[in-house]
Order: sequence, then structure tokens, then C-alpha cells
Amino acid sequence: MTNSKPILIVDGDALAHRAYHALGKITGSNGRPVGLLQGTISMLVSAWDLFEPRALAVAIDSRLPSYRNELWPAYQAQRDPFADDLIEQLDALPALVAAFGIPAIRIDPWEADDVCATLVALEETARGHALVLTHDRDAFQLASPQTTIVRPLSGMSETELVDPAGVVERYGLTPQQVPDLIALRGDPSDNIPGARGIGQKTAAILLQQYGDLEGVIAHASELTPARAQAVAESAADLRRFRQLAVMQADLPIKRPDDRVPNWQAGAKACADAGMGGLAGRLEQRS
Repeated sequence: MTNSKPILIVDGDALAHRAYHALGKITGSNGRPVGLLQGTISMLVSAWDLFEPRALAVAIDSRLPSYRNELWPAYQAQRDPFADDLIEQLDALPALVAAFGIPAIRIDPWEADDVCATLVALEETARGHALVLTHDRDAFQLASPQTTIVRPLSGMSETELVDPAGVVERYGLTPQQVPDLIALRGDPSDNIPGARGIGQKTAAILLQQYGDLEGVIAHASELTPARAQAVAESAADLRRFRQLAVMQADLPIKRPDDRVPNWQAGAKACADAGMGGLAGRLEQRS
């Protein structure tokens, strides 16, 4: 029999970047930057208390180029280089998370998205339930009867829970159609241009009518002249964009066992990193 509690799967990089930009240039007692680390750990603790999962796992981006960069060299090319203090903290985050006994999973050369998708697949195969904590709407493709997306709106004090019905309510589409939507409308955050002149509303209407990207391409001649030309001329690229958008769910990862974080060990690691205030709060936990 499976544990009735869900696993909590966290997009570590998504949370870390939000924490970095929210807390600014906070330094620890050792003079090193700690805003990203302090904010991320605080959110993990709050998420644990809020959802009381069977286990927690944190997905970490590889620092190597992924197959997406080979498929579309312009993928994420518009993003500014990371600041030195951001890189320093991102590099320190996996070991800090691991000090709590929480798996910090990085699989080269894959993105955290793919780690999350694989963990979801493992949990669903085991007939368990999953919560995926991320700001990234691309993760809506993972929503299912067994998996809910948790979007922090204001730290962990306010969250949005998105299940398959929530995806339909937002887009008029199923979770399975989310990669098709991204391909057609594009995604500026990942430098995916989409089809010229087709935004989210039009893309959703086309997918409602024709089912998926291949259906839209097959029926391009039925569209307005401008849209027909845009889809027909970019069909090969649109198929490539869809590949970029799909989260891969077959990485070599083992399903995490049930585990309560080791708060005391984590407190020591936080103290060693110069975060005495956070360490003191963690030491009070049983």
C-alpha cells in the first residue's frame, strides 16, 4: 500500500532565483552572501509545514548545456549572465539542502524541469501523489489526477494549487496540450519565438479546434492567410519548439524514500554558512 501523503517536489532553481531577487544583498556573519540560501531554506521549511509530505526532493539545474541548446541554439540565449554572488550561492545550495537529508538532485546535462517530471512519473507509477512547487507555468503539463502544481504567490504565505481542472480553467486546454501551446505562442523567458502573429489566446483557440500542434499544422490552409503562412513557413521550427517545451520524464533517478528532514543537522549547516538566526529557528524544531 502506498503512503497517502504526497511527495513534495521542488524546482530548486526557480525558488532560489526568486529568493535571490527578493532578499537582495544579504550577507551572513562570515561576510559571504546568503540571501538566496536563507530564502530558499526558509521556503522549504514553510512548505514542509504547510503540506506535511511523505518526503521532499529538490530538483537542481545542471550547469551544462542541455539537448535543448543543441536543438535550438538561441534557447535562453537572451538571459543575462549570472552575477558572481548568485553563482556562489547556487553552487552552495545543493550541499546545504543535502545537509537536511533532503535529496538535492542534479543530473547532467538536464534541467530541473526534467528532474521534476521524472520524480512525478516515478511517484505516479508507484500510485502515489505528488505536489510540484514551482513558479514556472510550463510545469502545468505535469498536472494530473495524482499531481498538483503549487505556485507560491507571496512566499509560502499564499499559494495557488493547479490541478488539471485549473489548467483547463486558465487556458481552455488540458495539461497534455501545454507544450503545444508553448510552441505556438512562444515563451520569451526561454527565447522561444512561437508562430509569428499568434499569441496565447489565438493559440488556445487553434488547439481547442484542432487538438494539438500537428493538427494545427495539418489544417493550416483553413486559417486566415496571415496565420496560415506563419504556421506553414515555421512548421519545422514549431515542432522543434514543442520538443523544447516537453519535460523529459525518464532520467536515471530513484524514487525517494519517506523521510523527515534532519532539522538539527540542517541548523548546523546553516550556522556554518553564517545564518545564525535561521539556525536558531531550526534548532527549536523537533
